Amino acid sequence: MKIGIISINMYSKGLNFACPLHTYAFQQFLSMNGFDSTVIDYKPVYYDNFDLRDPYHHYVRRFEKYSSAKAYTPEEKEILDRKLNEVQKKRDSWEPLQEERAIRYDKFENFIQTRYTKTDICYDSDLLEVWDPGFDCYICATDVIWKNQPHCGYDRGYFLGSKCMENKWKISYAASRGFDLAQTEDEHRKFFEYMKDIDYISVREKSLKEYIEQNTDRKAQVVLDPVLLHTRDFYDDIAVKPKEEHYMFLYYVMEKAADTIQQAVSYAREHHLKIIEVTDLPLKNGRLSQYTDVEHELHLDMGIEEWLGYIAHADCVFTNSFHACCFCILFEKEFFVGHRNGDKVSNVLDAFGLSDRKISLKTDLSQLEGKTIDYGSVRTLLEQRREESKSFILNALREIDGKRKEEKDYSDRKKDLTYKVLYNSQIKSKSLLLNYDTEEGILKHFASGTWEYWPNNASYKNDGSSRLLKNGFASKNHQFKGWQLRIQIDNRWFWYMNDGSLCLKETYNKKTDSVGIRVFQDEEAIPYIPVNRIAAIVARAVWETPIFIKVKRKLLSELYKIRKKISS
Repeated sequence: MKIGIISINMYSKGLNFACPLHTYAFQQFLSMNGFDSTVIDYKPVYYDNFDLRDPYHHYVRRFEKYSSAKAYTPEEKEILDRKLNEVQKKRDSWEPLQEERAIRYDKFENFIQTRYTKTDICYDSDLLEVWDPGFDCYICATDVIWKNQPHCGYDRGYFLGSKCMENKWKISYAASRGFDLAQTEDEHRKFFEYMKDIDYISVREKSLKEYIEQNTDRKAQVVLDPVLLHTRDFYDDIAVKPKEEHYMFLYYVMEKAADTIQQAVSYAREHHLKIIEVTDLPLKNGRLSQYTDVEHELHLDMGIEEWLGYIAHADCVFTNSFHACCFCILFEKEFFVGHRNGDKVSNVLDAFGLSDRKISLKTDLSQLEGKTIDYGSVRTLLEQRREESKSFILNALREIDGKRKEEKDYSDRKKDLTYKVLYNSQIKSKSLLLNYDTEEGILKHFASGTWEYWPNNASYKNDGSSRLLKNGFASKNHQFKGWQLRIQIDNRWFWYMNDGSLCLKETYNKKTDSVGIRVFQDEEAIPYIPVNRIAAIVARAVWETPIFIKVKRKLLSELYKIRKKISS
């Protein structure tokens, strides 16, 4: 049985240390128990071609793009101005961190390239609709993969809802949904629609188990994050011991973490400890530069092995990170945890009787002096939970190994999809005539010279019944031949080919292609497209030059040659 693991691994914009670690831990656990697997190199739908190694120049390019963009309505201008402001702030915050970021990225990349068994192709939600990686079983593994992302919604790949995964075995292991929850009935419906097609469901938080079981007839089991499936020995072989001794490790992520930082400083003063500060936020000087009475070092170029080593050998750890809590438990460290949105941190602390490790700005740490963690009882709970978690995933894999899944038809759901169609002139001729009704839509003129017509309320249904509009472009020098359809699934564009397949636009080569891009006639019906999302379709006008114009051009060319010969 070929097993594909889909998870957040390399592609966290902050280069989160735990993402490559939990994927590696899960793959190694499966291997140790007789199941070979492959990590699917996967970029989430919200990734947006982000440059992990060089965020600064990524935002420089984004800023230039938005600066040159045109806004055709007040609403578009408002959105464009907001994007410009957001991108400018991110660009400026990453500018002084280019060297540290590149070093950190290279360390992450080395960890993945030397430790993973993974796909050669980097997939995303678009490619998983048209390219099949060829696995019999797909496992979506841990962390906040079922998040309702602002402006993007749910990522189908993380829900195992892509076309290539249809009629394949599906397992979720320790999935989490974070704190950006479904807000509308449609978002709730989509969430539970994905649940219907997952054969074995396990989640990381009790609240998610309850949400699923209260709204469906499905059962979900709470299991440990994959990093906790291993004992400390597994990580001792990876961790690099730091040169420092007798230090506090301060690691904060996402939120401002004011409580974590201020309490860490107070503790360091009281115990005369140096602070090693690490974050995934773009902060050149960190957040401790204002404290002149505490010795501290900021490490923004740290690698995964070093991060583990700093936790393992720290005198004490202050954090607001879920996975830092997990490793503190594994390494049996004294640690304290500040506020974090959502319930994932509280969930892991409560599971091991460590809720007293949660702190706030009002916490009096002196009252916790002498109350060290009873790791004897923690070990007992951990071993019990570990066995339950192991049983879930291994029993699921053993039950489906060698069995074929009963096939089902997914076309009804896809036929309910709706999308917009935009009409592009393709040619840039000054003689181009525009015969579209501007009361029924907007005509946009791009820097490339082409025109595009955007109908106001045209909603096309993906059932094969919707028809293209009548062509409103005309040219004295060209004759309209038809439309080629460029289809956007999520972020990428595909050509609709003569055989009904979709060809990735960036890989299409006219010289080597034997199928050809289909040309649709005016007002022809758009066929049913068997994908799970269509963001938009651009109908690109196809033109040909009439024979009399070709003859005229040829005659003028010959006349020019004769005149040139006479003049010489």
